[in-house]
Amino acid sequence: MIRIIEKMADARNKDAVYDLGSGDGRVLEGFARRGIKCIGIEQNPLLNRIARKKLGMYKKVEIVKGDIFGQDLSKASIIIAYLSRYLTKDLQKKIKKECKKGTKIILVSYRFDEWEYVKMEKWFWLPIRLYVV
Repeated sequence: MIRIIEKMADARNKDAVYDLGSGDGRVLEGFARRGIKCIGIEQNPLLNRIARKKLGMYKKVEIVKGDIFGQDLSKASIIIAYLSRYLTKDLQKKIKKECKKGTKIILVSYRFDEWEYVKMEKWFWLPIRLYVV
């Protein structure tokens, strides 16, 4: 799944990758190894600590403890999210309000109802969709 996400993101050195609900940081690790700026947002204190320990050696990585809806997403050029379907509608509104045109959004499992995806791949039965603002 992570390789599909990395391929879809097609991240470059100028990008800022935001992982919403970043868990233990495993999705950001490949981007971090390549020197790409990464922001992980996770409200679970245990997962937040694990991610900080795992990714703390990388200079361009920041792990934020908090709710994704309380964070500013305006500097993101790539957003990755594997969230509950109940959060996608609110996330879509937040992205539309805060993100610049051209921002890539990679949604795992659930989709945005009002936007057409640019690309979709499956990891086993799980759809991974790329949207562009």
